[in-house]
Amino acid sequence: MGVLRNFESRLERGIEGFFKAAFRSGLQPIELAKRILRQMEANKTVGVREVWVPNRYVLVVSAEDRERFSGAEGALVRELETVVTEGARENGWGLVARPEVVFETDEGLKRGDLVVRAELSEATGPATAGSVPVPDAAGARLVLADNGREWSLDRDRSVIGRLTGSEIEVDDPGASRRHAEIRRQGDRYVVVDLGSTNGTLVNDSPISEATLEDGDRITIGRTVLEFRRR
Repeated sequence: MGVLRNFESRLERGIEGFFKAAFRSGLQPIELAKRILRQMEANKTVGVREVWVPNRYVLVVSAEDRERFSGAEGALVRELETVVTEGARENGWGLVARPEVVFETDEGLKRGDLVVRAELSEATGPATAGSVPVPDAAGARLVLADNGREWSLDRDRSVIGRLTGSEIEVDDPGASRRHAEIRRQGDRYVVVDLGSTNGTLVNDSPISEATLEDGDRITIGRTVLEFRRR
């Protein structure tokens, strides 16, 4: 299935070897994706004009497995949410809202055990095709300091990095392929470092996560991006 191949390819290219080290045994990321797709198929609802599938998936794992991928759980969640989007699109199914994947821990489970709950939830916001952009209610953008190039922050999550196809693709050898991410949380915007090799600076200070204010400068390698409210 193309969805699973795409998922594995993104993990290999985008998380820079983390899973090769962390997932030598026990629960594997590909099994998470397969189970989500099976639950999607098993829980679809046939309407008059469209087939609807769950958009929210709760993955219940053992404490040992949760600990093993805790360092990249956010990145894994984003890739699994893309699996939901692509799986629905490939089959022509509808989503009532944007995909959401949530991890929970069950102390009674053993390493490698997995329970998946599929739910229909409109609380995650409206769904659209592709990578699920949502209306830019608050309004913000990033501006490249060198030449004034702009990127509109019109998605809930915008990845900054060297990886081709990133929402904010930067040509900088000091940037990781998936270096950082801008997350929109209501009317706030937060920049989160994605475990990059060289780190992320906001106003020349290293951060793991920081709320952005108008005029803040994000430095990635030698690239400087200015956050601006519209």
